[in-house]
Amino acid sequence: MNPRTKTWWLWAGVAAGAALLVAAAVRLWLLHPGDVDPVSAVFALVGTAVSAISWWRAQRLADTDVSNAMSLLAGRVLAEERAQRAQLLGPKGKDVLIDVDFCFHPTGGAVSAPPEGDLGHVADYFRGLPAPRRLVISGVAGSGKTVLAIELILELLGGRQPDDPVPVRISATSLDPDLPVEDLLARHLTTTFDLKPVTARALVKAGKILPVIDGLDEMDETDKPGYGSRAARALRALEDYEHGPERCSLVVTCRTGQYDALVADRATPRGAVRVTVKEVAGDKAWQFIQKFTDQEDPDRWRPVLDALTRPGDVLADALGTPWRLTLAVTVYEERDPLTGRYVRSPRDLTEFTDEPSVQEHLLDLFIPARLAAADPAGKGPTAEQTHAWLAVLAGHLHRNKSRPPFHGRVLSSTDLVLHELWPLAGDRPRAIGALVALATGLPGVAVVVAGFVLVLSQFDVVDGKVSGRTVMALGLLLAPGTVALRLLKEPFDAWREVWSPADEIGFRGVRGVRDRRSAVVEGVLAAAGGSLAGVAVGMKLGVEVPLWVSIVFGLLLGAGMASGRSGGDGPAGPRRGVEARMIVRNDAVLTLVAALTFGPGFGFLLGVWFAGLLDGLPVATAVAAGAVFGMSLVASWSPVLSRRYLGLLLATRGRLPWRLGRFLHRCYDAGLLRISGIAYQFRHRELQDHLAAHPALRDDR
Repeated sequence: MNPRTKTWWLWAGVAAGAALLVAAAVRLWLLHPGDVDPVSAVFALVGTAVSAISWWRAQRLADTDVSNAMSLLAGRVLAEERAQRAQLLGPKGKDVLIDVDFCFHPTGGAVSAPPEGDLGHVADYFRGLPAPRRLVISGVAGSGKTVLAIELILELLGGRQPDDPVPVRISATSLDPDLPVEDLLARHLTTTFDLKPVTARALVKAGKILPVIDGLDEMDETDKPGYGSRAARALRALEDYEHGPERCSLVVTCRTGQYDALVADRATPRGAVRVTVKEVAGDKAWQFIQKFTDQEDPDRWRPVLDALTRPGDVLADALGTPWRLTLAVTVYEERDPLTGRYVRSPRDLTEFTDEPSVQEHLLDLFIPARLAAADPAGKGPTAEQTHAWLAVLAGHLHRNKSRPPFHGRVLSSTDLVLHELWPLAGDRPRAIGALVALATGLPGVAVVVAGFVLVLSQFDVVDGKVSGRTVMALGLLLAPGTVALRLLKEPFDAWREVWSPADEIGFRGVRGVRDRRSAVVEGVLAAAGGSLAGVAVGMKLGVEVPLWVSIVFGLLLGAGMASGRSGGDGPAGPRRGVEARMIVRNDAVLTLVAALTFGPGFGFLLGVWFAGLLDGLPVATAVAAGAVFGMSLVASWSPVLSRRYLGLLLATRGRLPWRLGRFLHRCYDAGLLRISGIAYQFRHRELQDHLAAHPALRDDR
């Protein structure tokens, strides 16, 4: 069920509850005239409504406090980018940064900038640009554009003043050029950094976000994107992104060739300063290798170091970028886990006669070397399994390059988002998801049908009148019957709804201390109310229910109410954003928790009431049937993305692991993947293309 339908049901429930309260007040006044003051009752109801509205407005004001929201977001971005920096640089003790240089690249405009800069002073360079600060970072593949962008974000956050905008890195492939930039930014803040939608929109509207668009060249599968390309359309959308009368600042990373083509077609933003990352000079490559190896055995790397400083040498060109240097030291610093001896000698690199051979050789050995470093005990998947599973995902991304829109959506060729990977198996995950919705909804439908059969079996007309208890039983079944019809419709909706709404994808967790307190309060009130309601209904209808049973089911109801607001994985405050693997897992876990708590608690109230209206129906049977109905109701309305993810796992048996999210995170920990927002990405495009071209691990070890 989508959020709009859930909202409709929520307000329908509120309206029904209000109507019942008014009806109860009127009924009490009619039964006990003089004992109940209707005017006072009305004023009490109005006062309660005013208090509720005032509380809601206070919550709304707190959610739109821009200053507090900026501080919270800055802390989360800082934690996220620090983690990404550490993951890209390698394990502790080996996290050596190659201090790349960049130079100002005139593009024919009137904007100028200092002629050159370096990684250590990139924030000073950016702050020195004329307002609005618009920086384009270009360079060849593997030159370190993303690392430079991350370093810029960390330095800006480190010296950020309270009113400075918060830099937020966004994968370019996740952008939809046809949507307003404000909507895209707000959605990214909600799904990636767990901000409430109203808070995200307030930040964007106030112009407090500095977009850092990473990987513009990956939006189009061509070396020469034209004026009508996705990249050009995205740049035009960013060009129109304004705060008041001024254009907003931004940062973009793009490969040199693609950006040159965009400049030639006049598709680039006005007033942008472009810098180009230089290739790694021989002396800096020498320094990097020496620092990475700690000079434990300088003679091992001597042939490579000599080749790097020799003009025109094949190895100097092949290892001229930070990415290739990282490949080389990763592969040739691998050690045997038992003896501690180096597995291979760097001297082998000097035997290659051309640059592509060096590249293929290093990419073949990269996965085994990274797994050996990250998992020396070999407890996880083998190198062969890891290579094969990653190759399936790389092949899917490769096919997306030339694939037409899938059900109206252009599929990414770089991002691995768990709940959006199901197109890898075609439409089979949709069919499986519909079957799951049908299977979870049928028990609830069966309970309602059985209830109607029981009522009709006791349907007697005496003197032209129907028993009031029978009428009440039919009325009690009216709402569950309506819900049962909705459950039968859920499988069709699960098939018809191809893509989940954006606001349903967000992480359903606690967003701060205030929400955690609200969850506790709601849980306590629901537990108390459920327990009292069970006791009251039993007493009113003459159903003998042990007190402890009412309390237990009331506590279940309260736990279910609280779980709808909880599910966070840590304390509130600055922390990392939403983990890429957590969205599907949390949706599935919270649905299961709600089904096992709220479902039985809600069903208990229905069961006790129904048992009191029908003769001969055991209370235990009625309560059990009500619990089944409640669990079926909650499980059937689970988010579409969880069912699609289950469908993907079932449809790709033998090709992907059962615990796909855990596997991808292992690969992230091993340095084979990186995380951008809620998406996994291959560590480098060269690795992705290599895996797509070579599905099986070649024995080059």
